[in-house]
Amino acid sequence: ARYVSCRDVHDGIADESYCTHSPRPPDVSVCFSPCGEWQAGNWSPCSASCGNGKTTREVLCINYHQAINEDYCDPEVRPLTEQECNLAACPPMYSHFPSSSEQPSHSPAIGGNQWRTGPWGSCSSSCAGGLQHRVVVCQDENGQSANYCAAASKPPESKLCDSGPCPQWNYGSWGECTQTCGGGIKSRFVICQFPNGPNVEQNCEILNKPPSVTQCHVHACPDDVSWHRGPWKSCSASCGKGIKYREVFCIDQFQGKLEEKYCSHLQRPQTHQVCRSGRCPSWKANRWKECSVTCGPGVQQRDVYCRLRGPGRVAEEACDPSTRPHFQRQCWHQDCVQHRWIAGDWQDCLASCKRKETHREVKCIDAQNVPANESFCDPSTRPVSIKKCGNPPCTYIVVTGDSSQLKFHCVLGESLKCKLVFHSKIYTETAEFGCAYEGYRECPVLPSPQVYKCNFRSCLHMVTWKVGKWSKCSVTCGVGIMDRRVECMAENGWSSDLCLTHLKPNAQKKCYVDDCKTFTSCKEIQVRNNITKDGEYYLNIKGRIIKIHCAGMQLENPKEYVSLVKGEEDNFSEVYGFRLQNPYECPFNGSRRQDCDCKNDYLAAGYTVFSKIRIDLTSMQIKTTDLLFSQTIFGKAVPFATAGDCYSAARCPQV
Repeated sequence: ARYVSCRDVHDGIADESYCTHSPRPPDVSVCFSPCGEWQAGNWSPCSASCGNGKTTREVLCINYHQAINEDYCDPEVRPLTEQECNLAACPPMYSHFPSSSEQPSHSPAIGGNQWRTGPWGSCSSSCAGGLQHRVVVCQDENGQSANYCAAASKPPESKLCDSGPCPQWNYGSWGECTQTCGGGIKSRFVICQFPNGPNVEQNCEILNKPPSVTQCHVHACPDDVSWHRGPWKSCSASCGKGIKYREVFCIDQFQGKLEEKYCSHLQRPQTHQVCRSGRCPSWKANRWKECSVTCGPGVQQRDVYCRLRGPGRVAEEACDPSTRPHFQRQCWHQDCVQHRWIAGDWQDCLASCKRKETHREVKCIDAQNVPANESFCDPSTRPVSIKKCGNPPCTYIVVTGDSSQLKFHCVLGESLKCKLVFHSKIYTETAEFGCAYEGYRECPVLPSPQVYKCNFRSCLHMVTWKVGKWSKCSVTCGVGIMDRRVECMAENGWSSDLCLTHLKPNAQKKCYVDDCKTFTSCKEIQVRNNITKDGEYYLNIKGRIIKIHCAGMQLENPKEYVSLVKGEEDNFSEVYGFRLQNPYECPFNGSRRQDCDCKNDYLAAGYTVFSKIRIDLTSMQIKTTDLLFSQTIFGKAVPFATAGDCYSAARCPQV
């Protein structure tokens, strides 16, 4: 505690109401008194080599690993500094006693008794000198304590010791007073240090520490002075945020200008403040256009112009050229396809007017025209291998007559007594042609009126449907069609049109060979085709042929990636790093402005663009944290399809 009073200019005691213009100094202050604890050293060796002796140790009061005055430690729990030690009994003495010349000069014996000393203990002080103690006892020839030794020859029990100088409080000069009147404060630097320089704050007596702060200029301030505020000058910026200034100086009651120290007791008005001069134009960049190539490296361009909110496009000189966004950048699509489809010649459709479709061979070849696996070629561009023939329909005629008349041209078997109706394809050759007999009902030509019906026994017993062998499947893989010949035959082997239609067997059916050579994973392509090159391949994903980028084909487990068509322009993730100083406002209607009153210290902020993303074909999920085909433009890497910010706590639309 201390005495505090209000004084006048003559240092006389005044009423405290005269000192209300300045803060009252405290009359009570927190003080520091170190609390120590006892720390004991190791016991010294016994003072005797046999029999009874004494052993000692040093006990210090310690605070912050430094020895302090023992008054700061509790004396009731002070450890012992001395205790007796009992060794083996000394050997018996003989009747012969050495003469006086044989006695040690430093410890003469009386009747066999002599002084015995222990080792010196530690110095009692860590600085500025102290004492070292040791045990000195009188013992007989058996090592037992004795009472009669020569006092004049008793060795000293203590001696002076010096552990170097003690640290002292050191202080600098007083600084300037914070006020010219009305009670200010001035301070100085106070440290505890050794004479050689090192600082040891806890080794100096805290009660003796000089003050580091004191009052100054406690006299009353004049009440006839004030700060003059001049008009604000123009804003330093023609648009956006700037600073404007004004003149501020100290004046007396007659508007005379004074030194500022006479007004230092008054709060000085601001001489500058933030100002705004309307919106600044900014660069506007449109979306990137399509890449100049469809495969390999190319160039992308976009329209970049200077824009002012409201008027729109303005002259580029109004915007900062150093911040102009790039209008052109490189782009890259997948490697240009080195494999292509090649198709063979179509089979001849004119070989038969009944041929409905024709085939050709289609192969996938590489740049050296060597056949390759079809997974290297784009299945969407595969040429067709089957097409319909555009032949005109077959032309038929009806030939009538006895079997004897027609037997030369068409051997139909045994002759019949009734007129026969059959038809044949027209040939341009001589009359001796082979008859291709067709069922009557299939003939598109009306029969001759000279045809007579002939009645045999029941048709059910004479005619039946006859089927041929199934043809090969129309495709080499997957699902196709198989054909066979179905005819109505009489018992004599002739064609007939008397079979029941609803009993006719199917002439076509679906067929399935093997799965077409499409793969379901990059691992399958790697193992089956022994391919170790990264690139675009066609995979069968849930029944659909999709182009997939296989990466890590030289590794044990390659991964699948989907190429993003729009590239990095529309495929980015961002965590916005700017945070408003006042999180409850929404300036610029949510527009992003680099000149906002913001902090840019968000550690998780970043901007990452993606050209490909990884897909797990087992779970059919996108692995958003796979950053193999990404580029972090600034800050931390941000996973795919991720966005965030700490811009404002208000419901603030962001543009």
